[in-house]
Amino acid sequence: MKFCMQAVASVILSLMLGAPTLAQQVSNQTLNVDGLQRKYILVLPDNFDPAEHLPVVMWAHAGEGTAQIGMELEADFRPLVNTGRFIAVYPEAWPDFEQCLCWGYDLGLGETNGNYEIDLDFIDALIDELVDAHGADRDRMYFGGYSLGGSFTWDVACAMSDKIAAITPVAASMWYSTFDNGCDAALPTAVCHILGTNDFYAPYEGGWVPSAAEQHAFWVQKNQSNPVPDQTNLGGGVTRYTWAEVPDSCHGVQHFRIQNGEHDVPAFTEQSMWAFVSQYALDGVIECVGGCDGDFNGDGTRDVNDILTAIGAFGNGDGGDVDGDGDTDVSDILELLNLFGEDC
Repeated sequence: MKFCMQAVASVILSLMLGAPTLAQQVSNQTLNVDGLQRKYILVLPDNFDPAEHLPVVMWAHAGEGTAQIGMELEADFRPLVNTGRFIAVYPEAWPDFEQCLCWGYDLGLGETNGNYEIDLDFIDALIDELVDAHGADRDRMYFGGYSLGGSFTWDVACAMSDKIAAITPVAASMWYSTFDNGCDAALPTAVCHILGTNDFYAPYEGGWVPSAAEQHAFWVQKNQSNPVPDQTNLGGGVTRYTWAEVPDSCHGVQHFRIQNGEHDVPAFTEQSMWAFVSQYALDGVIECVGGCDGDFNGDGTRDVNDILTAIGAFGNGDGGDVDGDGDTDVSDILELLNLFGEDC
């Protein structure tokens, strides 16, 4: 038995240390929503089986972009789809009144591009389509986006908090209309915010949008997270702040502050987003609301899906943390192998 476990460990570690990425199924899709033929790119992992009930990562491209640009030039989740065992989806905005592929916004007093409701309806219908056609896990829908897509991400969290488990807006802040009164009724939602201090579109200290500090305080209060953040210097001018979940709330807030960072998508975005959001279901951190150590998907047992989750988070966060030291490393993989097959 000991030899068998060592052999399995060797295989797992070889996968983490440089095994080639397996092929995914990447396809262009359309979905009719209220008479509009909406477009999106669907990325399914290798050997996909709807019976896995996989989580979903959605990414909203920048204004005047496309789903293809979002996938190829902003946040390419294809290298993570197999090891993380999730579905990646890149929805495309609808042309607004200026024929811009720009996600909807409504700032009040008539300041709107006319797409706010139709884009929210699109994401709502897309969630149903992913569940019905591909067996996606309705409780583990994650949403992120860049620039105007990031602004839309904040609105998605506030308008669809009963359907989105966690968000990652990048290089974007909440609109004041959303911050002031558009999110009051929203349920707690896990937030990972990535923003540079020199971003012209989303001024870090605020101005035409709330400051980063104001937004984080807003979500820490809404999520009832620990009010004192854990602060980690990651090097390269990047500092990670984590307002951890607490037992009574189970929703956390995280922020990557990029000193002198401009309006772009940092290279660490995909890994950091997945490491953070993959911990969450609609009710909060999976191990906070149910399950046990190593049962990352909350199904009551430690199995292959939990090992794949830990591999996907290896070296990138605490998404596969078993021993409680705050990160995912070899000791977590070995501990998970010892627990393999055991029920909670």
